[in-house]
Amino acid sequence: MVIVMNIKGIFAEYKEKRTNWLYDHMWIKRGLENLFAFLLCTLSALIFAFGFNCCMDLGSFASKALEIEPDLNFQKIASGGVSGISQVVVLFLEVIYEAVNGTGSSKGVFPESLLYSILYFAINVPVLILAWIGIGKRFTVFTLINVLETSLFMKLINCENLGFMQEIAIFIAENGGILSRAILGGVCTGLSCAIAFKIDASTGGIDIIAYYIALKKKTLVGKYSFIMNTITLICFTLLIITKEGWGNPDVVASHVGGAFYSVMYVLISKIIIDTINVRNKKMKVEIVTNRKDLGEFLIESVPHGATMVVGTGVYTGKERYIFTMVVSSYELSHLMKLIKKEDTTAFVQVIPLNSVSGRFYTKPVR
Repeated sequence: MVIVMNIKGIFAEYKEKRTNWLYDHMWIKRGLENLFAFLLCTLSALIFAFGFNCCMDLGSFASKALEIEPDLNFQKIASGGVSGISQVVVLFLEVIYEAVNGTGSSKGVFPESLLYSILYFAINVPVLILAWIGIGKRFTVFTLINVLETSLFMKLINCENLGFMQEIAIFIAENGGILSRAILGGVCTGLSCAIAFKIDASTGGIDIIAYYIALKKKTLVGKYSFIMNTITLICFTLLIITKEGWGNPDVVASHVGGAFYSVMYVLISKIIIDTINVRNKKMKVEIVTNRKDLGEFLIESVPHGATMVVGTGVYTGKERYIFTMVVSSYELSHLMKLIKKEDTTAFVQVIPLNSVSGRFYTKPVR
């Protein structure tokens, strides 16, 4: 037991010396932080590319590589985002054109590939400007890195180029069907977004808008991403059915079923994001102690205020001091260590909060 305590003491002393040394050499500290952020950006892009190519878009793979007609198991799952918004706008133009000019098809009238590219660029530019001005320059730079890496990995890591990816995609589609693809795809996308948010970056597009709103509202980011993506998917489904015909039951059933799995995919992504990304989660901490000076020590150590109430212990009849603080969840571990270090007899309870109103300090995004 003594040996274990000595080892812990040595590690704690080393950690403190390392921290102090890094603060004395801030350029090294910043460089290591940026290197770590870049590595996590790369991991985020890899996870998204794997999930998208293995689970989301198997229609073209099934028809080209497997030479089969894609059924429900291989049907594409729509993912929303800026690309989804671009598709909705193009579909809307096609539906309006067909409504104005009778029942004729709009195929060939609109250069879809060119329109998608123009719309994708036109939507992303103001979103990136919003990120640069409203969130942070470092956030925007690492978001661009993530987007570029994702584009690269989606070309390199796909079912048509890599044999093991083909085996994984076929196994998932044939054994679990579209349900397992929606679940696994949602997990991969959620992990990718959460890792990016963890380093104060994003995967681009709608996630930037969701992150901006969450910062202003001081709440969780996942629900805003879910709402915007779900609205996009519903609009896409209604428009594609309108274009192909409400009178065809097979068409309606196919697209409504696909929309159901797409919403499931977005919902799972939202749950994963809000579980891992704890930046805007708040905790109420109540500390019961016999040390009046503990409150001053705590507010000097964390960037938050505290409220003190004087009480009396029912069992002992002695005077006690009750301090109440609200902290971000990522600060909780540090706060608990400080309390334990200063007063080993303090009684602490932690209560999760759904929302906080009023002045509350949140670490700014660079």
